[in-house]
Amino acid sequence: MRFEYNGNLLENDRVNLVANEILEVYPNISIAQAKDIALLEGRISEDKKVSDELNRLYNIMLICKNDKNILLTVYKDFLSLLNNNKIENNIYMLLADGIDNYIKGYSTFPLISDYQ
Repeated sequence: MRFEYNGNLLENDRVNLVANEILEVYPNISIAQAKDIALLEGRISEDKKVSDELNRLYNIMLICKNDKNILLTVYKDFLSLLNNNKIENNIYMLLADGIDNYIKGYSTFPLISDYQ
């Protein structure tokens, strides 16, 4: 997924840019949802980090949690990113467990603020 520098853009332009970046990878997400996801994300004014990618994927899952097809697709990408970057024992691993429990119907969707 692209993460273009957007620190110089007005809020509406930034939201549209991020929404388009999301829709390029996940075209089944509605434009309204993509804009809601983009609103959750801060400005990108430096090189992206793995945490930026994980946060965006989490935000997509949060907004699209009621659509199991999108949720499962993004969750697989989230897990792949965790595994490919050998991320262990941190907030994102805990979130992955919480999201897995949500998918299995054991709990509500986890809020990232509960793990900070």
